[in-house]
Amino acid sequence: MLEDFVFNHWFWFVLSLVLLGLEMALPGVIFMWLAFASIVVGGVVFFDPSISWEVQFIIFSVLGIVSVYAGRTYLRKNPIVSEDENLNDRGARYVGKKYTLERELTNGEGKIRIGDSLWLVRGNFESEVGTSVRVVGSDGVVLIVEPA
Repeated sequence: MLEDFVFNHWFWFVLSLVLLGLEMALPGVIFMWLAFASIVVGGVVFFDPSISWEVQFIIFSVLGIVSVYAGRTYLRKNPIVSEDENLNDRGARYVGKKYTLERELTNGEGKIRIGDSLWLVRGNFESEVGTSVRVVGSDGVVLIVEPA
């Protein structure tokens, strides 16, 4: 059954679509370069369909290794810069801003409201509900505050 399978250009083009789909589902900037190699092999096979499947896989393997290495080298020298430096650090977004205590600060812990969420805050002072505090840092999901 496998002997009847033909590795023509469509195989390589469909493989490139599958690899691009994997890149979208599991981003890691690896599958994209392998998809590039697959497209090139598909183009070669389109123009010369007599190439054996063994040679096709050798071309794909060599191009895959070269393209992954070249892509990783390029991205190491030219990293992707996010427009929002605090994209994955929500607590850092609130540093420097003032908020009102929703729950009193006792034993160094209290809560503030940001939007529709209550955030746990820590500070080295005691304070009542309604007191204004300034966020000076974050420790995971806990905001560090001082009196404003």
